[in-house]
Amino acid sequence: MNFFERQHQARRRTALLVAYFALAVVLIVFAVNAVVYALTAAGGGPVSDWRAWLATPYGLWTSAGVIALITAGSMVSFLRLAGGGESVARMVGARRVDMATVEATEKRLVNVVEEMAIASGTPVPRIYVMDGEPAINAFVAGYGVDEAVLVVTRGLLDTLSRDELQGVVGHEFSHVLNGDMRLNVLLLSTLAGILVIGQLGGFLLRSLRYAGRGRDRNGGQIVAAMLALGLALFVMGYVGLFFGRLIKAAVSRQREFLADASSVQFTRNPAGIAGALWKIKRNSEGSQLANRYAEDMSHMCFGQSLSFAFSGLFATHPPIDVRIRAIDPSFAARRAAEERTRPAPAPGATPVPATPPAAGAALGFAAGAIAASREQLTASVGEPTARHVDYARDLHQGLAPELLDAAHDSAGAQALLQALVLADADAGAAVPGPGIEALLEKVRAAGVVARLPLVNIALPTLKSLPAPARAGFVQQMNALVQADRRVTLFEFVLMALLEKQLGAANGASRRVRYTRFEQVLPEIRVLLSLLARLGGDESQAAGAFAQVMHYFDGGEAALLARAECTVGRLSLALRKLAGLSPFLKRSLINACADCVLHDGRVVPAEAELLRATAEVLDCPMPPLLPG
Repeated sequence: MNFFERQHQARRRTALLVAYFALAVVLIVFAVNAVVYALTAAGGGPVSDWRAWLATPYGLWTSAGVIALITAGSMVSFLRLAGGGESVARMVGARRVDMATVEATEKRLVNVVEEMAIASGTPVPRIYVMDGEPAINAFVAGYGVDEAVLVVTRGLLDTLSRDELQGVVGHEFSHVLNGDMRLNVLLLSTLAGILVIGQLGGFLLRSLRYAGRGRDRNGGQIVAAMLALGLALFVMGYVGLFFGRLIKAAVSRQREFLADASSVQFTRNPAGIAGALWKIKRNSEGSQLANRYAEDMSHMCFGQSLSFAFSGLFATHPPIDVRIRAIDPSFAARRAAEERTRPAPAPGATPVPATPPAAGAALGFAAGAIAASREQLTASVGEPTARHVDYARDLHQGLAPELLDAAHDSAGAQALLQALVLADADAGAAVPGPGIEALLEKVRAAGVVARLPLVNIALPTLKSLPAPARAGFVQQMNALVQADRRVTLFEFVLMALLEKQLGAANGASRRVRYTRFEQVLPEIRVLLSLLARLGGDESQAAGAFAQVMHYFDGGEAALLARAECTVGRLSLALRKLAGLSPFLKRSLINACADCVLHDGRVVPAEAELLRATAEVLDCPMPPLLPG
């Protein structure tokens, strides 16, 4: 199953979630009606048959009230989590990690996350830490890859080695690439409505704790009735909890096996993620969270966030031993033997982080033209390999410290992106501002292959700016790009990414809006016209365009003139094409690959635009490697 098929499956699971939710609502309505009928029947109610009760005004009002309550609970949760991953992180009380942190374990996490983002072709997610949690756990949240957040516990940071940390990060990136994040946030919001019945019952019981004192007989009877109703609703809450846990287990459990396997594929190191799972098993805190939202978050976490009876039925994760055996059947026996022979650590000792491999001279690894096929390019979407991770690690460690320090500082990140534009522009097109000139030499020395990684490393820092500051920076960058009255390919790529990542629409839930190419033919024509013109003369461009456009409109559209392929027009086209269904996106990526490969090779400028196009379409493409 490839990236596009997994995205399609994630969409289907969303429809399945809706079906489960509707069934749960119907059963809860029946259960609440049965309780209310029993209470009224005990006091001489209007009907003697509970089935007839449903057709009475009392039954209809009870049903309508329950449905309205569940709907209101879900809507309140949807609104609270409208900000996506960042809203979830704030909900659980996590602290945002400063990307310029000097704390050793946090710095190591930042490095590992940035390396995995470079390898997978995704923007670097924002990182949060749950400082009060000694358990070993983590989760990702968000509606799309460009606004994902990674949340880890303090126990994970303090306990895992670098290889084990990389295994967990690879597991979480798999959820990002597979479209699981969006489903997880929708599940969190939807199930809040199911649980609101029990919460209302608990509220009634607490509010009546001191009620009835000094009241007359009639007042006492009212309090008694409300007490009975509150207790009944509280019990009904467990019906909602039952269905909520059942739905989460049905939707979530199998995805953990896939994410574990993907982590091994990314890192080529089964011992990394298996070691993390082993430490969860041996850790006194395990992976169970003390957070008040542990129940709500159980389906999102790396490990089981809470324990309960009937775990075989309700567990959102397979048992730890089963997961370890699926990764490496002999790992548990080997690790147990090692622990029996290993000397015990001194009291209070903390684990020493594993030393990262020495940096290689890989900065020029993908600098030249690359021979590739359309199938290779499309198949790489959402499928980073161990080679990509090795390449990303070497590239990241080979970057000048001044560039990384700038990317992690709010003012420095803005100066860095301006330096990237000036390094790509004509000499003398603009005068470098304060702090920019010092970065120009470092940017030019890093080379073309470092440009997109540096942009994505700087984006989390830029996202931390207030909304007006982000909008102002995008306008400032646009003015800088237009200063020399020409827009280079990299400048277009940069502005497309900035508008998508820092624009007002960032963080919004993305839906499939177009299921037929006929709905977006003008936008496809704009995109393919530009791609066809990248690597050849007019006749080659016309031939490449006609070849790929034939599959969309039968060859009726003509190649657009260069003057018609404006930045604004292409930005609007990409924004609309992002609403295509996953399988249509695959066909569009195929067509884009055919355009850049019409001369049999991919040069860095073509690779940048192809990868940026894929990223804007929410189809992350790893770096293009030779071979």
